[in-house]
Amino acid sequence: MKTRVVLLGSAALLGSAALLGSIVVWFASRQAPREPALQKSLGIEAYPGARDLYAFTEAQRAKYGFPALGVGVIHRGKIVALGMAGERKVGSGEWATLEDRFEVGSCAKSFTAMLAAMLVEEGKLRWDDRVIDILPTVKAGILPEYADVTLEQLLGHRSGLDRWMSNNKRWAAWPREHADLDATGQRLAFATAALRRPPKYQPGTQHYYCNDGYLIAGSMIEKASGMAFEDLARQRVFTPLKMDSAGYGPGTDITKGELAWGHGTRGRAVKPETAEYGDPPFGSPGGFLYCTVPDLLRYVDLHARGADANSQLLKQESFDRLHAPLKGQQYALGWFVEVTRNADGQIFERSIYHGGYSGRTGANMWFCPESGWETVIVCNSGKGGESQMGEVFYALLREMKLIK
Repeated sequence: MKTRVVLLGSAALLGSAALLGSIVVWFASRQAPREPALQKSLGIEAYPGARDLYAFTEAQRAKYGFPALGVGVIHRGKIVALGMAGERKVGSGEWATLEDRFEVGSCAKSFTAMLAAMLVEEGKLRWDDRVIDILPTVKAGILPEYADVTLEQLLGHRSGLDRWMSNNKRWAAWPREHADLDATGQRLAFATAALRRPPKYQPGTQHYYCNDGYLIAGSMIEKASGMAFEDLARQRVFTPLKMDSAGYGPGTDITKGELAWGHGTRGRAVKPETAEYGDPPFGSPGGFLYCTVPDLLRYVDLHARGADANSQLLKQESFDRLHAPLKGQQYALGWFVEVTRNADGQIFERSIYHGGYSGRTGANMWFCPESGWETVIVCNSGKGGESQMGEVFYALLREMKLIK
């Protein structure tokens, strides 16, 4: 730590004729760049037995120019490695820790699909429920092409909807233009508007990744449950999994922990503001989720255990539905799935994953039910996007000796 001494000269005291000479010695400490002697992930002490991947994480962070980078690895239900390196905000001297929250973008879609699965198990929804059956208010202006679009098609990106809500300016504009409505009302208003726009493809015929479908699915979930989407996620997922850091919004609630600021593609810090997207944001079913690396690992482990019928939150058949790619595509419901088969055509191994890229942050979560390995990667930068996070992912697998 660098320490500086500041000498303040004599000062006149009000109401006194005498001048009292005073020398005040003030030691001001300023956080300097991380001391070479430290060389560890801050917060690693809370995870005894976990390997500290600081050296790996710092090398990858420096290679790609991320302000901060965090990684986590689980094997068969146990956290075996964690790493965190870099700054919460570039140039701040405030170092990111394993208890800092990162925005994980579209990784949130998996949470939305899981909430739908819970309601399906309870009989409050069906996978083949049509939008117009659950949200009758959208019927008046809906285009006939969307009349038979189902919940499963929305969650599997086969609704035919175009990517209208895939622009940050539009994300920010919608809540401002509908400020008289709460987030639930804004989502329903969006569903009504989106279903009046011409489809990109004939619904049900092609996979086309699209945020819009998840927002409409979120409205269906709210209608069927009778709860605001964010409250339902907290009650049914965050609390049971003890994901205390998790929440939707701008990330400004410091009671959930410190926040790693996002950074745009040019490297400038983006100040988190409630007014930007709303709090909670109407886009919660498609993104805007914040949590720590360990908490996101808990969620991924839930799915890994569920695939082996070891979860109390959902039945195995529900996990199987969430993890099964829809016909003709690699996307399932809230997850991408790559399947490796043996010579007899039987499934040998599955790689199940999802990424999240907001233009200011990046994230990736992955698990392989057959091998028991799970990983999480987060960064607070919009640079590089999916390609660079993919490179970090494969580097992490090599570091853990999972691939050559």
